[in-house]
Amino acid sequence: MTEAYKNPNSMPRLVLTLFAITAVTSLLLGLVNYITKDIIRKQQEEKEAAAMAFVLPPAINEETGYSFTELEYTGSDAIVEKVFKAEDLLSSQYASYYVVLVSPSGFGGEINMAVGIDRNKTVIGVSIISMSETSGLGSNASSPGFLNQYVGGSGEFAVSKDGGEIDALTGATVTSRAVTAGVNSALKAVSILDKEG
Repeated sequence: MTEAYKNPNSMPRLVLTLFAITAVTSLLLGLVNYITKDIIRKQQEEKEAAAMAFVLPPAINEETGYSFTELEYTGSDAIVEKVFKAEDLLSSQYASYYVVLVSPSGFGGEINMAVGIDRNKTVIGVSIISMSETSGLGSNASSPGFLNQYVGGSGEFAVSKDGGEIDALTGATVTSRAVTAGVNSALKAVSILDKEG
């Protein structure tokens, strides 16, 4: 058996080659992030705006829609991202609602969602903005059949496995509990704002 020849200069060359590849890859990733960050932010804002409109009743004037005013949320619930007051100034009853953006933690990460709430602290709509839940299981949380269980309800929700009225998604109890926690946080945030204001 012959022993392979080892070049004493090969190790520094290998290290330099790996460093160069890593540096170029990092620069390319940074460049792609720099180029796409504004596009990604704009798409996220568009998704949020669509979800906010979705959780409210149709506005009287569809062209102008609702006027949204961000409110200062002073509560300590980390799930609550933003709270908006939505007003339809053309309504004969001067309709005003709340839209709360929440991000509870599900099985696959944060579930970004919007919850519409009326003046009586009743849920009028729930919409999933984005999530990374398991396909075919937790991802079914965005289905109207699941989300509509919250509409018309108030107080505190719980899934049926926890003694509540919300039917959990089959094989996705963690996701169901996360969405429920998000709706509960939204309702509590509106209650806090009502007491302050």
